Amino acid sequence: MSFVPGHIERKFVEVPTGATWVEVTMKTSGFSTARRFFIDSVQISPLQRPIKWESVATFSSPSSKSFSFAVEGGRTMELAIAQFWSSGVGSHDTTSVDFEIEFHGISINKQEIILDGSEAPVRVDAEALLLLENLAPAAVLNKVRIPYRPVDSKLSTLSAERDQLPSGKQTLALLLTYKFKFEEGAEIKPYIPLLNNRIYDNKFEAQFYMISDTNKRVYAMGDVYPETAKLPKGEYTLQLYLRHDNVQYLEKMKQLVIFIEKKLDEKESIQLSFYTQPDGPVIGNSSFKSSVLIPGAKEAFYVAPPAKDKLPKGVAAGSVLVGAISYGKVSFGVNNEGKNPEKNPVSYSVSYIVPPTPIDVDKGKGSSSTCTKSVAEQLEEEIRDAKIRVLSNIKQSTDEGRSDWKKLSISLKSEYPKYTPLLAKILEALISQNNFEDKIHHYEEIVGAADEVIESIDTDELAKYFSIKSDPEEEGAEKTKKKMDTTRDQLADALYQKGLALAEIELLKGKKVVDKEDAKAVEGSSTQPDLFEENFKELQKWVGVKSSQYGTIFVIRERREGRLGTALKVLSDMIQEDGSPPKKKFYDLKISLLEEIGWAHLVSYEKQWMSVRFPPSLPLF
Repeated sequence: MSFVPGHIERKFVEVPTGATWVEVTMKTSGFSTARRFFIDSVQISPLQRPIKWESVATFSSPSSKSFSFAVEGGRTMELAIAQFWSSGVGSHDTTSVDFEIEFHGISINKQEIILDGSEAPVRVDAEALLLLENLAPAAVLNKVRIPYRPVDSKLSTLSAERDQLPSGKQTLALLLTYKFKFEEGAEIKPYIPLLNNRIYDNKFEAQFYMISDTNKRVYAMGDVYPETAKLPKGEYTLQLYLRHDNVQYLEKMKQLVIFIEKKLDEKESIQLSFYTQPDGPVIGNSSFKSSVLIPGAKEAFYVAPPAKDKLPKGVAAGSVLVGAISYGKVSFGVNNEGKNPEKNPVSYSVSYIVPPTPIDVDKGKGSSSTCTKSVAEQLEEEIRDAKIRVLSNIKQSTDEGRSDWKKLSISLKSEYPKYTPLLAKILEALISQNNFEDKIHHYEEIVGAADEVIESIDTDELAKYFSIKSDPEEEGAEKTKKKMDTTRDQLADALYQKGLALAEIELLKGKKVVDKEDAKAVEGSSTQPDLFEENFKELQKWVGVKSSQYGTIFVIRERREGRLGTALKVLSDMIQEDGSPPKKKFYDLKISLLEEIGWAHLVSYEKQWMSVRFPPSLPLF
């Protein structure tokens, strides 16, 4: 074929029955400057969308290039080759193109492989109808779909002026809300099996979704064709918006299950194994790698489920691992060693339903055998823990609730005066209160509750434990470590909350807070004990005070000492290192520091960004 700029060649090729992919070699000659070509292929197939493929090829000099793409056997394929309109305009050379097409095919009995979570493999029968083919199966599970049900659903009637049909029917809207959380950044995509990838044959006139964080900042929006979005670690809300004029249809959708499809890291992806016998996954022999298919002869092999110890951490039962499986190899180029079957011209879907986790029988036996407490002691502990749970569940949004909580907390403190978990729960409840009138009294209560937590902990024993490296293989070592870690965290949190409360009291009173007994002891002296500084130094012994969890108190301390630049630097590092959606309190503190330094231009810049980072409300659908 001869080409000049803008010339298009259309060829119609009958694809032989049994072909599943085609390998094309394009050879160019007869030109001295670079040439650019567009190659498109399309096949019309009944009851499904056209099978399309396209590519752009640039030839800097006469050479050849190879391509491969999927086809459907027994149907006509239209092949269009076009030289780009501006390619070779300055040259009078005519480009000669030789196009060579070679059909390949491996027919299989299953278009989709579903592993049901048991140990049983799935049999696949493969057959080549055209010519000798190299059967080299490759499969990988590189995504996980986590199911969610809505936490809230709202059915509403839309505007009569705007959303009423000519027949008089009123359009209704259903808003479904889903919640999910990531411990680290992830690349995700919503997947709604009932609704996705259908437009004209869909009975619901509208479907939109929106993903936002706890600050109401939108990270992704989409419709019938969901797109991938990158999210940092944190908690997220997905809102799904559906419309129809029949209320009964929308009522049935109130518990619609959706999947959040998360892309796995390369180290978490699972390569599946193949065997010639159904017992191969259990016995461990008769593995299948590759073979040559003779036209007309079938060959069977088995796709084994992944080993339980290979499953990604944190994947709950009911989740679905999905990926791709391919069966053939192209005759040119690198075949990526089966690591990514999706790069092969033809690949199919493979999925694995995550089963329930196995029961750890040894763990139960070990705990029962080492338990030395009597039945009466165990019963007393269960009663105590139940009382603490009741205390934690009391709502303090009303005066009656706050009164009940206070009475029960006083009663429990008198009954278990030195029980640290109880005192930590009381401190946590005081911190969560937000409807108080006397701020100074409230923060003094927090300081008192924090002191009770601190006094209930034997810091000498705690320091001794963490100063000596314990043997993890000792009996009860893991349980002891968990207990000590929890105690240290409770101590650190109490010191941290006490420091924040002391700083708030200083701000409200306009002077430093000192301990009354210490003040009497040094009465007449030129120096007064600084309670905040003493508390900070104690906290510094147990945790890193520059971390995002405790860094706020370090910033406050630097600010008290007049080191505003250091405070601003540490706060900026905390914001960068946190990784989760931004916290408003950090940015409010940053703006106040910039105002105190006197950098008005940066204050204006940060305030403008506040409306982007923390929008007042979500956008409408």
